[in-house]
Amino acid sequence: MATTQRNTPSMRKQQQIRKRLKRTFNHRTHTLDKPFVQLNPYHVAPLTALIQFTTPKPASITLTIHGSTPIEKTFPGYHTIHQLPVIGLYANKKNRIAISATTHSGKTKSKTIRLKTQALPKDFLRVHVDKADTEKMEKGLTFIVPSTHYPFAIDHEGKVRWYSTINVRQLFKPLTDGNFLIYGKSNKETKHNRIMEIDLLGQIYNNHTVYSKSEIPQTAVNTDAVKLSTNNLLVTTHEETPESVEDKLTEIDQETGNQIRSLHYHSIFPDAFFRHGGDWLHNSSIWVGDDDHTVIMTARQQDMVMKHSFPAGEIDWVLASPENWPASWEHVLLTPIGDHFKFPGGPHAVTALPDQDGNPDTIDILLFDNNNVLTRGNQQVSQTFSRAVQYRIHENDKTVEEIWSYGEERGEAFFSPIVGDADWLPETENRLITSGYIKTGNGRSSKVVEVTKDQPSEDVFEVTISGFAPESKQHVFRAARLEI
Repeated sequence: MATTQRNTPSMRKQQQIRKRLKRTFNHRTHTLDKPFVQLNPYHVAPLTALIQFTTPKPASITLTIHGSTPIEKTFPGYHTIHQLPVIGLYANKKNRIAISATTHSGKTKSKTIRLKTQALPKDFLRVHVDKADTEKMEKGLTFIVPSTHYPFAIDHEGKVRWYSTINVRQLFKPLTDGNFLIYGKSNKETKHNRIMEIDLLGQIYNNHTVYSKSEIPQTAVNTDAVKLSTNNLLVTTHEETPESVEDKLTEIDQETGNQIRSLHYHSIFPDAFFRHGGDWLHNSSIWVGDDDHTVIMTARQQDMVMKHSFPAGEIDWVLASPENWPASWEHVLLTPIGDHFKFPGGPHAVTALPDQDGNPDTIDILLFDNNNVLTRGNQQVSQTFSRAVQYRIHENDKTVEEIWSYGEERGEAFFSPIVGDADWLPETENRLITSGYIKTGNGRSSKVVEVTKDQPSEDVFEVTISGFAPESKQHVFRAARLEI
């Protein structure tokens, strides 16, 4: 990966839109009775709107999008100038939006607005809800992240309530401030080499293009990225050579676009692993600790999970089947304990969980185990199922135990040879699991399932995503549950 450049024309266009919205709002007085309303204000999120108005006295605002699954949001504080992002409109419908303004004295005034939206694009994916037990589900919309094109969000009925027309590839990661990191491209570009930070209205806050001189089919950025506490980005990338791919971490300064630090994984792995080059590692996900220096990564081609420092690359432990490791690595390989245990095969989407047992010497991780053994592992059960799995690592003892899993009981009907996701949901402690590439008799589909933390787990929500173009390799890469 050679250079990173801030996408100035794109950011300038955003600034022009913001100025135009402000100028139009300020051109005349807009009250609750006659508010300023702009559907799809930033031109990339058709099921959103911006509503602006003033009130004579400070007021608290509640907004409700009516429908079979209503969305209600109360905005914090009392103000006289109100800018309301409207997220969650129905497609191809005249939406009814109710706004109530309540003053400190308790006096309330209301207004109803109707907004007509267009139909979904003809090439939109199909959604079928197989189960939805709303009493046991985590609240929020389910965000679906396809490998390419429209990221979208559905309610528990499977109705699309948000989507973006930005051409997105794989990455659509929620941030703590409500924004998202995405990999995207313009219609004129051939590769998704843009790293963008956006919100659900479609405002773009940062936009960088990463350029590579390598003549490789892959994008210069791939699979995953994390926003650090410094506001910098840690991105999974490539070496500046066509000889290997998806085997490097790079830190990017968002203010300047400069690449600050990097870690070449082939510099810390045994030479034999890298000997044939190509996609020898396939860094499929990263999790970064609060210190910005602790990284847990998954390597699909090596059937492993590893915790290491960044950028030094000092290895704390490796979760992988023990075959074919040099003797010099034995001290970092985790030893399984407990009656039921299986090493991951071709894993994705690792995350460290909040403390699960009150023991400062352990760390619990959740990941999607594709169970597709590529280099090391149990070949007898490989490709017979995929699962989400929670491991508990005793870091001082260098041991690991299996705490929870879901998917093995569903067999090949839940098997995904590539891609997958597993999210821990904070309110219910349910798990949201994505088996992204399930081969079927007439093509392929993706499953997004929410299950309880029990063992065995209870399915409380399940959708099937289909409609992928037959000649493509399109699939659902990840999913997330978020309240908006």
